[in-house]
Amino acid sequence: MRVTLIGHASLLFETRGGTLLMDPVFFDPFEGGAVTSCPEREVDLGKLPEIDCLVISHRHPDHFDIPSLARIPRTCRVLCPGDPLMLYALGQLGFTRVSPLEPGRVLSTADFQLLPTRSEELGVREFGLIVADGSGVVWNQVDTILSLATIQEVVARFGIIDLLIARYASQNFEFFESRTTAFPYEEHQRNLETVLAISPRGVVPGSAGFKFAGNHAWLNRYLFPVSAERFVTDLERLAPAIRPVLLRPGDVGEIEGGEVEVGRGASPFCRMTRYDTDLLRFDPTAPSPPLQDPNPTGYKEAEMSRTTAACLEGLYRYAVEHAGRRLTLAARYRRAGAVYQVEVVFPDKTRCWQIDFRVDPPRFQADGRVEANVVHRIAGSALTDWALRRRGYFYTRAYSRRFSTLYRLWGDDTGVEVRPLALPDLLIYYLLNVADDADEAAKRRIDLEIAETRRSGA
Repeated sequence: MRVTLIGHASLLFETRGGTLLMDPVFFDPFEGGAVTSCPEREVDLGKLPEIDCLVISHRHPDHFDIPSLARIPRTCRVLCPGDPLMLYALGQLGFTRVSPLEPGRVLSTADFQLLPTRSEELGVREFGLIVADGSGVVWNQVDTILSLATIQEVVARFGIIDLLIARYASQNFEFFESRTTAFPYEEHQRNLETVLAISPRGVVPGSAGFKFAGNHAWLNRYLFPVSAERFVTDLERLAPAIRPVLLRPGDVGEIEGGEVEVGRGASPFCRMTRYDTDLLRFDPTAPSPPLQDPNPTGYKEAEMSRTTAACLEGLYRYAVEHAGRRLTLAARYRRAGAVYQVEVVFPDKTRCWQIDFRVDPPRFQADGRVEANVVHRIAGSALTDWALRRRGYFYTRAYSRRFSTLYRLWGDDTGVEVRPLALPDLLIYYLLNVADDADEAAKRRIDLEIAETRRSGA
């Protein structure tokens, strides 16, 4: 079996039973233009071998990339989770042989076996994948969190794993929520424990080969606290018998009889052009620039103002209608006595809107002056993109900053206790789940992206 790293989470498996392409992302930038491959690479699609099977692990845009999928022959077989959005997009693209996979159910032929493995991550349908043929067994963990039960079942079925492509990076995406810059000790521990529980012959730190680009490049010092080299160093201290394998774009790992040989730059269709992972070096003391709106879409000010106002008026209607309904997020804000503020940063000005949950019904104030204890600051063009469903959360999060000072307070003359009170962000929740077009928003973005891809000639 040969495994080629195309970049980030994109892998090509050449097995005795056929060629599998997993989570293809061929072009930079991706994720709506927010990120690009790191290390930098080039992909020559004219030299890509014929694909027998396309495998997509989950819907996140760094794994489910519409422009890349549009370049794959529609006759190949497609395996993915039973995610309605993914199935819709694949159908719109013209793929006709799509088979949803359930974790734990083996797909086998005379020459190889595929086993999707369950993830304990909440909120997204995803799977890891075992690829096994007569030459060896490879487990691509992708972004999944594995339970001990899953690990034990896999080891009982396949024995020793020859190569584990391991989750390692512990991307600090909590930074978008709270500006937390602490090292993720518990996450790093869990990732190392997973490798030790599997005890493979070799391990590749995988699925973390990107950096934020352009106006968002400053984020790279905050979001990637665990490098592949750090992960390997810690693993060598804990388990010297496990061989670390560092793959870069264009490298090919060949598995045969329990041995892994790495061909540096051996791929005929992919090559690394710059090894620039130093740009990801964790430095939480790095300067954080003020949030500005470069308006990359080129919106007119009147359109941004109109769209923003309509979105926030809808948010307020939700707050009024649901603040008295016990199990809703609006009711939780009401019980917490929150003053929720959306601060919209336009190219030439900033405006604030507040929803004061301390009164019944909640009060909506434009340019409010009350001290807020939950604040969401977002660029006007990004909010316009999101409200019009032209972009999604993964793009707009780099254009927003949020914080909360909510807490619960207990005490008397014997002592006082102050505990933070964490609530999901109200604007994000509204746009993802409540707004009138929320149910169709993801499909609408898929349709727009497919249309744009077709216009560009892909």
